[in-house]
Amino acid sequence: MQKALAYLNSKNKKRQPAKRWNEEQITRQAEKMYAQVVENLYGKPHTQVKANRFTPAEKWLKFINENEVLDGMEESMIELDFS
Repeated sequence: MQKALAYLNSKNKKRQPAKRWNEEQITRQAEKMYAQVVENLYGKPHTQVKANRFTPAEKWLKFINENEVLDGMEESMIELDFS
């Protein structure tokens, strides 16, 4: 979220003064970006786990641990660059 806000604020400064977004618009756009990241993070393992609403949590935990999903996600977030 911090990286998204920094990126959007930087981008906003380059806009013409009349077309600049206010803080609420920037926050809303950052939240949309965050939601997209979360959706992508869920979507990739979802196909591997073949999950549905009845899939036990243990199946998810096993997949996450075996594939080091959290470590990979942390590395991806550190490397994330919007420019």
